[in-house]
Amino acid sequence: MVKTYKPNDFNRKCKIGVTKTVTTPTGGKIEKIDPATVLNVRFAAKTRTLALQFQVIGTTTADTFDIAIRHNKLVTKKMCVQIDDVLYNIYNISSDESAKLIKFDILTLQAKKKGA
Repeated sequence: MVKTYKPNDFNRKCKIGVTKTVTTPTGGKIEKIDPATVLNVRFAAKTRTLALQFQVIGTTTADTFDIAIRHNKLVTKKMCVQIDDVLYNIYNISSDESAKLIKFDILTLQAKKKGA
């Protein structure tokens, strides 16, 4: 059964876009989302069931988490998500391809690794 979301579930904001490397005034390099590609999106936190948490232990998806957004075909796996000044790679997109009027996509996010 597919979960339906209420409007008040989407109570947090994130930025989705393509990252670019920026040089800081001290000469360091950091990755930031390119302002030209930013999509400001509201999302709902999606919790995993206890059974699913046990299934992913020891796999590559163990350090990921899911969020739900309104369906947007502009969002791709090459983009990153910024939540509270932390960048996340989009590990997987589960798009809603149903015939419903309001569709939701589930994004599986993984924290970006720092350094080279």
